[in-house]
Amino acid sequence: MHYPQLHKLRKDNRRMKDIRYSLEKYRGRTTRYHCPECHERTFTRYIDNLTGKHLAEHVGRCNREGKCGYHFPPKTYFERNGIKYKPSERIIRTPKKKLPPSCIDKKVMLSTFCNYHQNNFALGLYQYFPQHVVNEVLMKYYVGTAKGNKTIFWQVNRIGQVRTGKVMEYSIKDIKRCGDTSWAHSKLRLKNYNLVQVFFGSHLLVDKSVPVAIAEGEKNAILGALYYPQYNWIAVGAIGMLNVQKLNALRGYQVILFPDKGKAFDKWRSIAQKACFDVKVNNVLEKTDLKDGDDIADLVISIKSEQYLKSPECIIDKFKKENKEFGRFMQAFDLVVSHCT
Repeated sequence: MHYPQLHKLRKDNRRMKDIRYSLEKYRGRTTRYHCPECHERTFTRYIDNLTGKHLAEHVGRCNREGKCGYHFPPKTYFERNGIKYKPSERIIRTPKKKLPPSCIDKKVMLSTFCNYHQNNFALGLYQYFPQHVVNEVLMKYYVGTAKGNKTIFWQVNRIGQVRTGKVMEYSIKDIKRCGDTSWAHSKLRLKNYNLVQVFFGSHLLVDKSVPVAIAEGEKNAILGALYYPQYNWIAVGAIGMLNVQKLNALRGYQVILFPDKGKAFDKWRSIAQKACFDVKVNNVLEKTDLKDGDDIADLVISIKSEQYLKSPECIIDKFKKENKEFGRFMQAFDLVVSHCT
Protein backbone atom coordinates (compact mmCIF):
# COMPACT_ATOMS: atom_id res chain seq x y z
CA MET A 1 0.00 0.00 0.00
CA HIS A 2 1.35 3.44 -0.94
CA TYR A 3 1.23 6.39 1.49
CA PRO A 4 2.09 9.69 -0.31
CA GLN A 5 2.62 11.51 2.99
CA LEU A 6 5.20 8.96 4.16
CA HIS A 7 7.06 9.40 0.84
CA LYS A 8 6.99 13.18 1.34
CA LEU A 9 8.32 12.76 4.89
CA ARG A 10 11.30 10.71 3.67
CA LYS A 11 11.98 13.34 1.02
CA ASP A 12 11.82 16.13 3.63
CA ASN A 13 14.24 14.18 5.86
CA ARG A 14 16.74 13.96 2.99
CA ARG A 15 16.48 17.72 2.49
CA MET A 16 17.08 18.31 6.19
CA LYS A 17 20.54 16.78 5.83
CA ASP A 18 21.45 19.62 3.45
CA ILE A 19 20.33 22.42 5.78
CA ARG A 20 23.27 24.37 7.12
CA TYR A 21 21.67 25.72 10.30
CA SER A 22 19.50 23.53 12.51
CA LEU A 23 18.51 23.15 16.15
CA GLU A 24 21.09 21.21 18.13
CA LYS A 25 20.12 17.59 18.73
CA TYR A 26 19.56 16.55 22.34
CA ARG A 27 22.61 14.78 23.78
CA GLY A 28 22.02 15.32 27.45
CA ARG A 29 21.55 18.21 29.85
CA THR A 30 24.58 20.10 28.51
CA THR A 31 22.79 20.63 25.17
CA ARG A 32 19.96 22.59 26.79
CA TYR A 33 20.41 26.19 27.89
CA HIS A 34 18.62 28.92 29.83
CA CYS A 35 16.00 30.65 27.68
CA PRO A 36 16.62 34.42 27.17
CA GLU A 37 12.88 35.01 27.67
CA CYS A 38 11.61 32.73 30.46
CA HIS A 39 15.04 31.82 31.92
CA GLU A 40 14.10 28.13 32.20
CA ARG A 41 16.68 25.57 31.08
CA THR A 42 14.56 24.58 28.10
CA PHE A 43 16.39 26.45 25.33
CA THR A 44 17.79 24.74 22.22
CA ARG A 45 20.43 26.68 20.29
CA TYR A 46 20.98 26.68 16.54
CA ILE A 47 24.14 25.07 15.28
CA ASP A 48 26.12 25.55 12.05
CA ASN A 49 26.21 22.06 10.54
CA LEU A 50 29.20 23.04 8.40
CA THR A 51 31.46 24.15 11.25
CA GLY A 52 29.78 22.35 14.14
CA LYS A 53 29.66 25.59 16.14
CA HIS A 54 26.75 27.43 17.76
CA LEU A 55 25.43 30.74 16.54
CA ALA A 56 24.95 33.58 19.06
CA GLU A 57 23.66 32.63 22.53
CA HIS A 58 20.20 34.08 21.90
CA VAL A 59 19.68 32.30 18.56
CA GLY A 60 17.46 29.30 19.24
CA ARG A 61 14.04 28.15 20.37
CA CYS A 62 12.48 27.56 23.77
CA ASN A 63 10.92 24.10 24.16
CA ARG A 64 8.12 25.62 26.28
CA GLU A 65 6.24 26.60 23.13
CA GLY A 66 2.87 26.92 24.86
CA LYS A 67 4.04 28.92 27.87
CA CYS A 68 6.96 30.90 26.45
CA GLY A 69 7.20 30.61 22.67
CA TYR A 70 10.58 32.37 22.29
CA HIS A 71 12.12 31.68 18.88
CA PHE A 72 15.00 33.59 17.31
CA PRO A 73 15.90 31.92 13.96
CA PRO A 74 19.25 32.22 12.09
CA LYS A 75 17.64 34.18 9.24
CA THR A 76 16.61 36.99 11.62
CA TYR A 77 20.03 36.96 13.26
CA PHE A 78 21.87 37.39 9.93
CA GLU A 79 19.45 40.04 8.63
CA ARG A 80 19.88 42.17 11.76
CA ASN A 81 23.65 41.90 11.55
CA GLY A 82 23.85 42.65 7.82
CA ILE A 83 25.26 39.21 6.96
CA LYS A 84 24.29 37.31 3.81
CA TYR A 85 22.16 34.33 4.80
CA LYS A 86 22.88 30.95 3.14
CA PRO A 87 20.25 28.57 4.53
CA SER A 88 21.07 25.51 2.43
CA GLU A 89 24.57 24.61 1.40
CA ARG A 90 25.52 21.08 0.38
CA ILE A 91 27.19 19.41 3.35
CA ILE A 92 29.23 16.28 2.78
CA ARG A 93 29.17 13.95 5.75
CA THR A 94 31.05 10.76 6.36
CA PRO A 95 28.50 8.02 6.99
CA LYS A 96 28.47 6.96 10.62
CA LYS A 97 28.10 3.39 11.76
CA LYS A 98 24.63 2.95 13.21
CA LEU A 99 24.88 1.82 16.81
CA PRO A 100 22.13 -0.01 18.68
CA PRO A 101 20.32 1.94 21.43
CA SER A 102 21.91 1.62 24.87
CA CYS A 103 19.86 0.32 27.79
CA ILE A 104 19.94 0.47 31.58
CA ASP A 105 19.74 -2.64 33.76
CA LYS A 106 16.07 -3.17 34.66
CA LYS A 107 17.08 -3.91 38.28
CA VAL A 108 18.13 -0.26 38.64
CA MET A 109 14.65 0.90 37.62
CA LEU A 110 12.84 -1.61 39.85
CA SER A 111 14.86 -0.44 42.87
CA THR A 112 13.28 3.03 42.57
CA PHE A 113 9.67 1.84 42.97
CA CYS A 114 9.61 2.67 46.67
CA ASN A 115 9.80 5.54 49.18
CA TYR A 116 6.87 7.42 47.63
CA HIS A 117 6.45 9.05 51.05
CA GLN A 118 9.75 10.81 50.25
CA ASN A 119 8.75 11.71 46.68
CA ASN A 120 7.49 15.29 46.35
CA PHE A 121 5.53 14.48 43.20
CA ALA A 122 3.70 11.61 44.91
CA LEU A 123 3.08 13.70 48.04
CA GLY A 124 1.54 16.41 45.87
CA LEU A 125 -0.76 13.89 44.20
CA TYR A 126 -1.91 12.56 47.59
CA GLN A 127 -3.65 15.92 48.09
CA TYR A 128 -6.12 15.05 45.33
CA PHE A 129 -6.26 11.25 45.09
CA PRO A 130 -6.15 8.36 47.59
CA GLN A 131 -2.61 7.28 48.42
CA HIS A 132 -3.05 3.66 47.30
CA VAL A 133 -4.49 4.78 43.93
CA VAL A 134 -1.57 7.16 43.33
CA ASN A 135 0.99 4.48 44.19
CA GLU A 136 -0.66 1.97 41.86
CA VAL A 137 -0.60 4.43 38.94
CA LEU A 138 3.02 5.43 39.61
CA MET A 139 4.13 1.80 39.55
CA LYS A 140 2.02 1.03 36.47
CA TYR A 141 3.64 3.91 34.58
CA TYR A 142 7.17 3.15 35.85
CA VAL A 143 7.63 6.25 37.98
CA GLY A 144 10.22 5.98 40.74
CA THR A 145 11.81 7.94 43.55
CA ALA A 146 15.26 9.50 43.13
CA LYS A 147 17.56 11.12 45.68
CA GLY A 148 16.53 14.46 47.17
CA ASN A 149 12.76 13.76 47.06
CA LYS A 150 12.93 13.84 43.27
CA THR A 151 10.90 11.86 40.76
CA ILE A 152 12.20 9.68 37.95
CA PHE A 153 10.02 8.97 34.91
CA TRP A 154 11.43 5.87 33.21
CA GLN A 155 11.28 5.40 29.44
CA VAL A 156 10.77 1.71 28.67
CA ASN A 157 9.95 0.33 25.23
CA ARG A 158 7.37 -2.33 24.36
CA ILE A 159 9.78 -5.22 24.87
CA GLY A 160 10.84 -4.00 28.32
CA GLN A 161 14.17 -2.33 27.51
CA VAL A 162 14.94 0.62 29.80
CA ARG A 163 16.24 3.43 27.59
CA THR A 164 16.62 6.15 30.26
CA GLY A 165 14.79 7.99 33.02
CA LYS A 166 13.98 11.69 33.28
CA VAL A 167 14.70 13.00 36.78
CA MET A 168 12.71 16.04 37.94
CA GLU A 169 11.98 17.89 41.17
CA TYR A 170 8.52 19.10 42.15
CA SER A 171 6.96 21.37 44.73
CA ILE A 172 4.49 19.46 46.94
CA LYS A 173 2.08 22.39 47.30
CA ASP A 174 1.25 22.99 43.63
CA ILE A 175 2.98 20.01 41.96
CA LYS A 176 4.94 22.45 39.78
CA ARG A 177 8.39 21.55 38.51
CA CYS A 178 11.31 23.27 40.20
CA GLY A 179 15.02 22.92 39.56
CA ASP A 180 16.77 21.45 36.53
CA THR A 181 16.03 18.24 34.68
CA SER A 182 18.62 15.46 34.65
CA TRP A 183 18.81 11.94 33.19
CA ALA A 184 19.34 8.50 34.66
CA HIS A 185 22.04 7.43 32.19
CA SER A 186 24.03 10.58 33.05
CA LYS A 187 23.57 10.07 36.80
CA LEU A 188 24.81 6.48 36.43
CA ARG A 189 27.87 7.76 34.51
CA LEU A 190 27.45 5.17 31.78
CA LYS A 191 30.19 5.61 29.16
CA ASN A 192 29.54 5.84 25.41
CA TYR A 193 25.80 5.75 26.05
CA ASN A 194 23.79 5.81 22.82
CA LEU A 195 20.53 7.40 23.92
CA VAL A 196 17.49 6.69 21.74
CA GLN A 197 14.40 7.94 23.55
CA VAL A 198 10.92 6.44 23.41
CA PHE A 199 7.55 7.76 24.58
CA PHE A 200 7.11 7.81 28.34
CA GLY A 201 4.55 5.03 28.85
CA SER A 202 5.62 3.06 25.74
CA HIS A 203 5.69 -0.18 27.73
CA LEU A 204 1.87 -0.01 27.94
CA LEU A 205 1.46 -0.13 24.16
CA VAL A 206 1.47 -3.94 24.04
CA ASP A 207 -2.34 -3.89 24.25
CA LYS A 208 -3.83 -2.32 21.11
CA SER A 209 -7.40 -2.68 22.42
CA VAL A 210 -6.89 0.19 24.91
CA PRO A 211 -7.14 3.74 23.45
CA VAL A 212 -3.90 5.74 23.62
CA ALA A 213 -3.93 9.30 24.99
CA ILE A 214 -0.91 11.45 24.13
CA ALA A 215 0.05 14.39 26.36
CA GLU A 216 3.00 16.74 26.31
CA GLY A 217 4.75 16.05 29.62
CA GLU A 218 5.07 13.14 32.02
CA LYS A 219 3.13 14.95 34.76
CA ASN A 220 0.20 15.39 32.37
CA ALA A 221 0.23 11.68 31.58
CA ILE A 222 0.09 10.72 35.27
CA LEU A 223 -2.68 13.21 36.15
CA GLY A 224 -4.54 12.06 33.05
CA ALA A 225 -4.18 8.42 34.08
CA LEU A 226 -5.52 9.19 37.56
CA TYR A 227 -8.60 11.04 36.27
CA TYR A 228 -9.18 9.30 32.91
CA PRO A 229 -8.03 5.70 33.54
CA GLN A 230 -9.80 4.39 30.41
CA TYR A 231 -6.73 5.38 28.35
CA ASN A 232 -3.13 4.26 28.21
CA TRP A 233 -1.36 7.61 28.61
CA ILE A 234 1.97 8.39 26.97
CA ALA A 235 4.02 11.59 26.91
CA VAL A 236 6.24 13.01 24.17
CA GLY A 237 8.27 15.28 26.50
CA ALA A 238 7.54 18.66 24.85
CA ILE A 239 5.04 20.23 22.46
CA GLY A 240 7.55 20.36 19.61
CA MET A 241 8.55 16.70 19.99
CA LEU A 242 5.36 15.37 18.44
CA ASN A 243 5.58 14.91 14.68
CA VAL A 244 3.90 12.99 11.87
CA GLN A 245 6.56 10.27 11.88
CA LYS A 246 5.98 9.48 15.57
CA LEU A 247 2.21 9.46 15.08
CA ASN A 248 2.41 7.13 12.07
CA ALA A 249 4.40 4.67 14.22
CA LEU A 250 1.16 4.27 16.24
CA ARG A 251 -0.93 3.19 13.26
CA GLY A 252 -3.20 0.38 14.43
CA TYR A 253 -4.01 2.08 17.75
CA GLN A 254 -6.94 4.34 18.60
CA VAL A 255 -5.07 7.61 19.33
CA ILE A 256 -6.38 10.76 21.00
CA LEU A 257 -4.17 13.83 21.43
CA PHE A 258 -4.51 16.01 24.55
CA PRO A 259 -2.59 19.19 23.65
CA ASP A 260 -2.13 22.16 25.97
CA LYS A 261 -4.56 25.01 25.54
CA GLY A 262 -3.87 27.64 22.87
CA LYS A 263 -1.07 27.42 20.30
CA ALA A 264 -0.33 23.78 21.06
CA PHE A 265 -3.89 22.78 20.14
CA ASP A 266 -3.61 24.26 16.64
CA LYS A 267 -0.15 22.77 16.13
CA TRP A 268 -1.09 19.26 17.21
CA ARG A 269 -4.35 19.34 15.25
CA SER A 270 -2.35 20.18 12.13
CA ILE A 271 -0.01 17.23 12.79
CA ALA A 272 -2.96 14.90 13.38
CA GLN A 273 -4.48 15.85 10.01
CA LYS A 274 -1.26 14.79 8.25
CA ALA A 275 -1.10 11.32 9.85
CA CYS A 276 -1.72 8.23 7.70
CA PHE A 277 -4.60 7.12 9.96
CA ASP A 278 -7.43 8.79 11.87
CA VAL A 279 -6.11 10.65 14.94
CA LYS A 280 -8.55 12.49 17.20
CA VAL A 281 -7.68 15.73 19.03
CA ASN A 282 -9.41 16.35 22.37
CA ASN A 283 -10.61 19.97 22.72
CA VAL A 284 -11.77 19.87 26.35
CA LEU A 285 -9.14 22.46 27.41
CA GLU A 286 -10.20 24.88 24.67
CA LYS A 287 -13.68 25.05 26.23
CA THR A 288 -12.44 25.99 29.71
CA ASP A 289 -11.51 29.30 31.33
CA LEU A 290 -7.93 28.13 31.87
CA LYS A 291 -5.08 30.26 30.54
CA ASP A 292 -3.35 29.60 27.22
CA GLY A 293 -0.52 27.20 27.88
CA ASP A 294 -2.35 25.38 30.67
CA ASP A 295 -2.49 21.62 30.32
CA ILE A 296 -4.50 18.54 31.25
CA ALA A 297 -2.79 18.44 34.67
CA ASP A 298 -4.01 21.99 35.40
CA LEU A 299 -7.53 20.94 34.40
CA VAL A 300 -7.58 17.85 36.63
CA ILE A 301 -6.18 19.78 39.61
CA SER A 302 -8.77 22.56 39.15
CA ILE A 303 -11.60 20.00 39.01
CA LYS A 304 -10.37 18.16 42.11
CA SER A 305 -9.87 21.47 43.98
CA GLU A 306 -13.43 22.56 43.16
CA GLN A 307 -14.78 19.19 44.31
CA TYR A 308 -12.88 19.53 47.60
CA LEU A 309 -14.32 23.02 48.27
CA LYS A 310 -17.83 21.53 48.04
CA SER A 311 -17.03 18.51 50.18
CA PRO A 312 -17.63 17.84 53.92
CA GLU A 313 -13.85 17.42 54.33
CA CYS A 314 -13.35 21.09 53.46
CA ILE A 315 -15.79 22.17 56.19
CA ILE A 316 -14.07 19.93 58.75
CA ASP A 317 -10.63 21.23 57.74
CA LYS A 318 -11.83 24.80 58.26
CA PHE A 319 -13.09 23.89 61.75
CA LYS A 320 -9.73 22.32 62.53
CA LYS A 321 -7.88 25.49 61.56
CA GLU A 322 -10.19 27.72 63.57
CA ASN A 323 -10.38 25.45 66.61
CA LYS A 324 -7.35 23.38 67.52
CA GLU A 325 -9.28 21.57 70.26
CA PHE A 326 -11.76 20.32 67.66
CA GLY A 327 -8.89 18.86 65.65
CA ARG A 328 -7.41 17.17 68.71
CA PHE A 329 -10.87 15.78 69.61
CA MET A 330 -11.25 14.17 66.16
CA GLN A 331 -7.75 12.77 66.30
CA ALA A 332 -8.19 11.38 69.84
CA PHE A 333 -11.34 9.50 68.93
CA ASP A 334 -10.17 8.64 65.39
CA LEU A 335 -13.23 10.35 63.88
CA VAL A 336 -13.66 10.53 60.10
CA VAL A 337 -16.17 12.23 57.82
CA SER A 338 -19.03 9.94 56.82
CA HIS A 339 -20.61 10.43 53.40
CA CYS A 340 -24.39 9.99 53.51
CA THR A 341 -26.25 8.83 50.44
